Amino acid sequence: MTTSASGAEPTEPHAASPVGSVDKALILLEILAAAGPEGMSLRDIAEAGGLNKASVHRLLRALMHRGFAEQSASDQRYRLGTTPLELAHAYGAGENLPTLFAPALASISQHSQELVHLGQMDGTRVLYLDKVEPERTLRVWSRVGSRAPAARTAMGRAMLAADGVRGDALAAYAQATEVGAGETGAVISLQHLTEVVDQAAARGWSTEIEENEVGIACVGVALTRTGGRSVAVSVTGPLERMGAARRNEVGALLHEELSRLAPAGFELAR
Repeated sequence: MTTSASGAEPTEPHAASPVGSVDKALILLEILAAAGPEGMSLRDIAEAGGLNKASVHRLLRALMHRGFAEQSASDQRYRLGTTPLELAHAYGAGENLPTLFAPALASISQHSQELVHLGQMDGTRVLYLDKVEPERTLRVWSRVGSRAPAARTAMGRAMLAADGVRGDALAAYAQATEVGAGETGAVISLQHLTEVVDQAAARGWSTEIEENEVGIACVGVALTRTGGRSVAVSVTGPLERMGAARRNEVGALLHEELSRLAPAGFELAR
């Protein structure tokens, strides 16, 4: 029986690692991650890992060389470096969200007979990751890979609500709607953005009515996940088909379909 570095209950030892030095380095990474921003001294790290100080010092130097660990010049304590975070970001960026959400988007489009989008935040804008078009002859044009200010899109407003962005933190998103050369769409004030984000949080879905494009209305729902960025799904159609009653129906449809078909790990924003 062995005791974990965090002082948890004893656990059965793992099988011997095929490469001992790599295993020791990984143990040190786990210790540094658990230590958090405060970091740990060399002695404490050695004690937590059950290793001698000389060995720990050599391993930490190797980890620092690759950015997996860092040492503060002021207190000499060791902390987790930025490389693990960069690796996690690269892993998340590599996932194929359009493939994961394809069944949900197809079902929503079939039931609504409207254009359905999948999007994710990219700074103060929404990046359109995928779309499914309806069979209707009167459609709304859109392009996968394009971006639009989050503050004037239903998907952006849904994600702002889900991620708890409130108050002054919304100012940058409102400012991003100021129309530049070649751009169209409404300029959204901080007051209005605050109101629509609060409304989205209260009812579980957001709206956008002719603010991103004249004659077009949108309803959006956000999905969150532990350790990853939120995403959103929206239904877009001509305003003549997307009146108040229809928007309520679409909001309920999005919740129903995404509750059934969202990929594992994604949950509707609460």
